[in-house]
Amino acid sequence: MANRPLNMQKIRQILLFLERGFSQRSIERETGINRRTIASYLQRFADSGFSIAELLLFSDAELKAYLNAGKAEQIEKDPRRIHLASQFSYLFSELRRVGVTRQLLWQEYINEYPDGFGYSRFCKLLQEHIRKQGATMRFEHEPGKLLQVDFAGDMLHYVDTDSGELIACPVLVAVLPFSGYSYVEALVNASLPQVLRALNNALDYFGRVPLSVKAYPYR
Repeated sequence: MANRPLNMQKIRQILLFLERGFSQRSIERETGINRRTIASYLQRFADSGFSIAELLLFSDAELKAYLNAGKAEQIEKDPRRIHLASQFSYLFSELRRVGVTRQLLWQEYINEYPDGFGYSRFCKLLQEHIRKQGATMRFEHEPGKLLQVDFAGDMLHYVDTDSGELIACPVLVAVLPFSGYSYVEALVNASLPQVLRALNNALDYFGRVPLSVKAYPYR
């Protein structure tokens, strides 16, 4: 039983309970996974070289690859990282163009390279490159003119304390680009009524209405 691989939902349950400070015994009680199996995954989490919070940001494919890789230094040889690194100069130049967002660049990237990184990891690696280069992104925006609205690339997850089920929820992000003032809300789903309610909440939060709203399609 301890050697049988867990599915991604169970692995994410363990990660979420660990992030909340649960002991191995408590995780066993909540999930029904025996402690030997939990302990083996704790070791794999540690060997990955990433924190629990970082592991939770990965897509299922990334998480599986990293846990199987074993050591963080092996991840540096990941062909996806090598490919993405070759694109950094292009991505950086594109980001300097007005209207180009990380979401648009990620969609272009994943269409070209379907086995590539999920949105959150893509953004993290791109930001690390920009920081290492000492680069400063500058865009021209007018105050109060535009509200940018998009969904975060990866969903948030929470555990239903009654059923133990892992629940995914989309996350809406609204940003006033001139000031960087932001509003974030996790939604029950991405239906139009939920989106409109969140947009109303964002406008109430900002206390004003912009001249225009730029929204990106939900994928």
